[in-house]
Amino acid sequence: MKSRAFSILGAAFLAGCFLGAGLSWASSAKDFPEKPVNAIIPFAPGGAPDLLFRPLSDLAKKHLGTPIVVLNKPGAGGVTGTVEVAKAKPDGYTILMNFGGGEHLIYPYLEKVPYDTFADFEPVILLSYYPSGLFVREEAPWKSLEDFILAAKNKPGELRYSNPGTPTMVNIAAVAFQKMAGITLSPIPTGGGNPALNMLLGGHVEAAQLGVPVAWPQVQAKKIRCLAYSLPKSSEMYPGAPTYLEKGFDIRFAINQGIAAPKGTPREVIKKIHDAYAAAYRDKSTQEVMTTLRFAPYYLNSEDFAKYLREMYQYYGEVIKKVGITIKK
Repeated sequence: MKSRAFSILGAAFLAGCFLGAGLSWASSAKDFPEKPVNAIIPFAPGGAPDLLFRPLSDLAKKHLGTPIVVLNKPGAGGVTGTVEVAKAKPDGYTILMNFGGGEHLIYPYLEKVPYDTFADFEPVILLSYYPSGLFVREEAPWKSLEDFILAAKNKPGELRYSNPGTPTMVNIAAVAFQKMAGITLSPIPTGGGNPALNMLLGGHVEAAQLGVPVAWPQVQAKKIRCLAYSLPKSSEMYPGAPTYLEKGFDIRFAINQGIAAPKGTPREVIKKIHDAYAAAYRDKSTQEVMTTLRFAPYYLNSEDFAKYLREMYQYYGEVIKKVGITIKK
C-alpha cells in the first residue's frame, strides 16, 4: 500500500514537472524575443548571402525588437553552418540564412550529410533567388561558352575553376554543365563567393562559377566576362550575357535566399521572425538594394516556402538521376 502511494505521488510529481516545462516553454515563446538573435550565414564574408542578409537583418531587428547578430560560419560548402543551426536549441535565437541552397536540396542526394533538410528545419520565409554563372577574366581568350568548351576538351582537367564550395547550388550548376558539355574542369572550392571571385581576379584560376550578384560589379567594370548563367530565360538585370539554356544546356539552378529555424521552434516564434523579415523585405530600401545587387525578389511565407522546398527537392533529384551528377572532391 505504501509502495503504491509513493508510485502515485511520483507519477504526479513527474506530470507536474512536464506540465511546468510546457508552461515555461509556452511562456518563453510568448515573450520572444528577450535577447539577441544569432543569424548564421554558412559562408565566408563578402558573398551574395552577406549582400542581402546583412542589410535586411539590420532592418528586421527594428521590427523584431531585438538585435540580430549576423555571423559567418563557413565550411564544407555551407554544411558547417547548417549543422550548427540544426543542432541549436529550437527557441528562435539561432536561425539559418540562405536556406534552400544546394547543400539543402541537392547534396543530400549525392552524399550522406549530418542533417535532414526537412526533419531538422522549420522554413521561415523565402525572400529572393538568383542565378549562378560561369565567369572568366576579360582578357581571357575565350569570348563565348563555345570557345571555353573547346579549350576544356583540348585540355581535359587542366582548366581550373573556383567556386563557393562543393555542395553549393552554384558549384553543382557547374558540375551539371560539365556533364552536359562532356568536359572536365578542376574545381577549387573556397568557402564563399568573394574568395572565389578574388581567385579569378588574381589569375589563380582560369574561370569561376559564382553567384551572379557577387560577380556582376566586376562585369560592369569590364574585369570579367559572364559566359552563361542559370536562369530559364534571359533577364534585363544581366545584359549581354546568355543563359545556359540559350546555349543548349538545360541548367535552371537558381540559388534560393530563405531563412530557417531549428525543427521544433514554436509556431508563434516562427511567425514573429517571419513578420519581422517580411516587413524588412517590403521596405523601400530593401527593394532598392535588391535591384542594385540584381537579386530577383521572390517572397513566400512559411507554409508556401515549405511546399516550394519539397517541389524543388524532387525536381533536383530527377535532374541528378537523369544527368548522372557526381561530386569531385
